[in-house]
Amino acid sequence: MQLLEALNERKKRRNILLMTHIVVGYPNLEQSLLLVDAMVHAGVDLMELQIPFSEPMADGPVILHANQAALKGGITVEQCFAFAREVARRHPIPFLFMSYYNIVFKRGIERFATETREAGLTFVANQ
Repeated sequence: MQLLEALNERKKRRNILLMTHIVVGYPNLEQSLLLVDAMVHAGVDLMELQIPFSEPMADGPVILHANQAALKGGITVEQCFAFAREVARRHPIPFLFMSYYNIVFKRGIERFATETREAGLTFVANQ
């Protein structure tokens, strides 16, 4: 099911949808998974999974700290994809990656898009 179709279907049951955000690997992968499970259980409609980046200056001090701590803990892009596959398999809500373009560019746009779709996430690119 496409993202807009999934959201429209959920809106038939609720007037307002709730989207949440986590930095994958903060404070660690196990806790990240427990956070996702808890948020989905609480009724979240869709979730953004942020791939940690070294300098997310536009995100503010709290998310900057979470990104830096996840990277210091050794989180990798590969682990983020594995995490995404797991949560998409476990839960029936849409998941999206949030990332800085540097990560996408380094991995290769086509490869990143393909792996994102294969992980069960929605890939949306501005043209």
